[in-house]
Amino acid sequence: MFTHWSGRRVLGATLLLWLSGCDKDDGPLCDRLAPQLQHALEEATLDAELAGATASLRFQDCTWRGSAGVAKVEPATDMKVEDRFRVGSVTKSFIAVVALQLQAEGRLSLDAPLATWVSDFPRADRITVRQLLNHTSGAFNYTESRDFFAEAEARPGKTWTPEELLAYGAAKSPVFEPGARWEYSNTNYILLGHILESVTGTPLAQLVRTRILEPLALDSTGLDGAEPLPPVTARGYSRDPGEGAWRDLTDFFHPSAAGAAGALTSSADDLSAFYQALFERSLLAPAQLAEMTDWVATPLPTMPGYGLGLVQALTPVGPGQGHDGQIPGFSALALYLPERKASIAVLTNRDGADVSRITGKLLEVLARE
Repeated sequence: MFTHWSGRRVLGATLLLWLSGCDKDDGPLCDRLAPQLQHALEEATLDAELAGATASLRFQDCTWRGSAGVAKVEPATDMKVEDRFRVGSVTKSFIAVVALQLQAEGRLSLDAPLATWVSDFPRADRITVRQLLNHTSGAFNYTESRDFFAEAEARPGKTWTPEELLAYGAAKSPVFEPGARWEYSNTNYILLGHILESVTGTPLAQLVRTRILEPLALDSTGLDGAEPLPPVTARGYSRDPGEGAWRDLTDFFHPSAAGAAGALTSSADDLSAFYQALFERSLLAPAQLAEMTDWVATPLPTMPGYGLGLVQALTPVGPGQGHDGQIPGFSALALYLPERKASIAVLTNRDGADVSRITGKLLEVLARE
């Protein structure tokens, strides 16, 4: 949900569809579901007029991986299951995990005031770390600032500092008094990135890498703009209504414009592995996982709760817990499905795609099983 960028929409395109299926040694569930899942992904990709999409549906004993469409429009390059995308606000789950690990180590209190690290932000003495994590701080969302958007669009190669981003958020804060209600704000996570670096004395990208990516062997994931990474392999696109040409938005801005709020790049397989590890392995202690899933009500019908860097979603197979992401040229959703002991990630290279609907089509296949 790295939101509030210009909404350019895509019309139809000729898509090349490619079957990937399951690994050779995957179990019978993946074998049974593979043809139906691939068909659902291809159909959803066509219906949503995407350039392409990848998906990973991970169970405890097997993983299905699929792709459809193209990773690059010109020259046409077929999408592969291992392609890497920008994943926008899925980043927030990773940032929240680092914060909760530090809480478990006694190095960070969720009830500490923001003023401990950033004294000049409006209401800093009343905003807590927890309120930043669950979007109840009242901090204005800097990506809703017309001035920020104008500068980002005018200077696509500009490298942004967190202080520059925070200035746009501070200028119109508070939107409401801390704790009064829920409202999504990317500013919260730019502040959290600064806090985590201040507490540890370590760059944020290194914290994410050493605490999450390396232990889980997530080799296709990293915080773009903050560490050396290979370019994303899926280009991100939009198309204005009534126009025939795709517009490549991959380089719409430097990833530092998203920072701790949404600069992560990843693959569908890495994201499904991350959420499975979060809920089924020792990435967090039980007490911290309980904190992370302490839901605050939201006004979003399909995502009625928000925890600490997690959304609570409604799916055809019961509740889902994870995060969505929207960033110019890309849309993403990744969820853990507790009733099925499974996780799913769907990544698309279309700006503003209804990725919840695409994910739902895949999960309808699982619901019929």
